[in-house]
Amino acid sequence: MKPTIPRPAALTVALALLVSAVMTSPSIAGERTRTTGHRALGRITKTIAPGLTLTKIAQRTPPLRVFVLTVDLSTPLTMDVALAGPRMPARAATSDIARRNGALAAVNGDFGSRYGQPANPFERDGELVRTSSSPGVLFAVSKDEQSITIGRPTILVTATESDGRTWTIDRWNDGPLGPGEIGAFTPVGGTLWPPPGAMCSARLLPTAPFAPSSDGQGFEQSFTVEQRGCFQSALPATGAVVLSALPASDEALQLLSLQAGSAITLKWSLGFTNVWDAIGGFPVLVADGQNVVADCTTWFCSSRNPRTGVGFTADGKIIMVVVDGRQANWSVGVSLPQLAGIFRQFGATFALNFDGGGSSTMVVKGEVVNRPSLGHQRPVSTGLLVLRGADPGEPG
Repeated sequence: MKPTIPRPAALTVALALLVSAVMTSPSIAGERTRTTGHRALGRITKTIAPGLTLTKIAQRTPPLRVFVLTVDLSTPLTMDVALAGPRMPARAATSDIARRNGALAAVNGDFGSRYGQPANPFERDGELVRTSSSPGVLFAVSKDEQSITIGRPTILVTATESDGRTWTIDRWNDGPLGPGEIGAFTPVGGTLWPPPGAMCSARLLPTAPFAPSSDGQGFEQSFTVEQRGCFQSALPATGAVVLSALPASDEALQLLSLQAGSAITLKWSLGFTNVWDAIGGFPVLVADGQNVVADCTTWFCSSRNPRTGVGFTADGKIIMVVVDGRQANWSVGVSLPQLAGIFRQFGATFALNFDGGGSSTMVVKGEVVNRPSLGHQRPVSTGLLVLRGADPGEPG
């Protein structure tokens, strides 16, 4: 398996690096506890399932606990993403998200608002859940588990009428709408992003399930126009997609030109090939094997906190890291440069930061293996999962 982004050979960690990095990142050298001055370093690795290992790292001074899942996708394991619930808003404990999706292991995912939505664009089993104006980065694994991507998406959503005219949809479950925009609203938007009232809208009924587009860059679905017009009350999105625009705008005229009963095709793409699942984070920690946050100085970046992230190695293994923090006698956490250092020690050539703080949670076989800083799991909006076998949500 080869990641889609070029990268150098994995970094080899020597004992000399372990000693020189006293205040940078925890050691991963050696299976037994080692003592260096006042530091006690321990590392234990356990096989959870064929292709999946859990490494626990303990450090005494400063106190630190690091948890690392390594996933070999050449075995019958599959990466997946999940919302906390069937529609937004939704928040749930990471362990509940893992249990409902039959996950072998999981970590918390993207930053989420208190309203219960992921901050960045999110795609689940080919379904576009939402777009976002956030400048975040996406982590994605192709459907065949053969390529891995960490990068900024190029999102394009279009509508094509039966006469070939094609126009852009600017937002997807991501209101409110502004001038010059057409927004799409689907059932997964729930009560957080329902179709708006006092708009010009068109309600589209699906005539076929969505399927991968012929170019492999996204998905498309056929619809028929049920009704269109300018309405004071919102059209329902149940079993449909509702397109809306501000009244008296060019975009409203575009929607009003649709004829009831006519065919229309929607197509969406994140700009990645053969990707069915994508989850966001920020910032990129490691790129081409280099720590790209080494010089950051903001509080968010430089302070020690609980952290969660994901990365991949030169030979295509997934690395999922959770670091405990804000617990003086257990673990004080790490800065983002230190988190990048952990990923590099495990050979990651690319790595991405997820939501941290009280959200940082790792679940293995239904059990929370770390100690969340709040003393309990904070409800989160998304999770990154490891499944045993194929993803049941994706067609074969």
